[in-house]
Amino acid sequence: MITLTPVLERWSADCPFWPAEQTDFYFAVPRMPTLQQVGAVVWTLIGRSVTADDLSITATDAVEAIEKYLACDDGDFAPGGLQMVDDNVVVDPGCCVGLDEWRDWLRVIGGEVIDLGHDPDPLIEHRGPVVRVWKDGGQLPAGSVLGPDEPHIDIPRHILPNLLNAVQQDLAGFLTALRPWVQGIRSDLADPLAAAMDRRLQISEPLGI
Repeated sequence: MITLTPVLERWSADCPFWPAEQTDFYFAVPRMPTLQQVGAVVWTLIGRSVTADDLSITATDAVEAIEKYLACDDGDFAPGGLQMVDDNVVVDPGCCVGLDEWRDWLRVIGGEVIDLGHDPDPLIEHRGPVVRVWKDGGQLPAGSVLGPDEPHIDIPRHILPNLLNAVQQDLAGFLTALRPWVQGIRSDLADPLAAAMDRRLQISEPLGI
């Protein structure tokens, strides 16, 4: 069974402001998250906005951390993307792409090739009715031919809309859980934070597929 899952790259600094689940480097944004999972997602998105380059914390409490995030530009980067799994093959998003770019996959339905980042250098190839995603395709030397034994996942093009709809539902589920979580910190921040994350992760706008 092929799955596409929205994932984030764990922010390296521990969260000093609220309980956050310990995660793997890539961790899923759950459709029905626990409070600690919400805390992990929020910290991963907010952490880069509220810490200095040396990872020393510049915010003093949870409210200030959220307010700093709200003050950021809507182009704020969310490292991660869509993780593909089929049987024993897992294709992680490469670095230098973000979960905020997940809608680029809509262009793949129409036959385009999108950038999936590097390290591990996943690579898209269109093969008629199938979209083949090579796990490490971009790491091969120029002129090399990818053989069938190289790890890859074949996604039938016709199931991509359903897969992307499921991704949107995962993100929407997180957004639903976010509001009551923020209300536990300060109620008037719930709607602004949910709206900011909705915009930055491009969650609610119809997919048009």
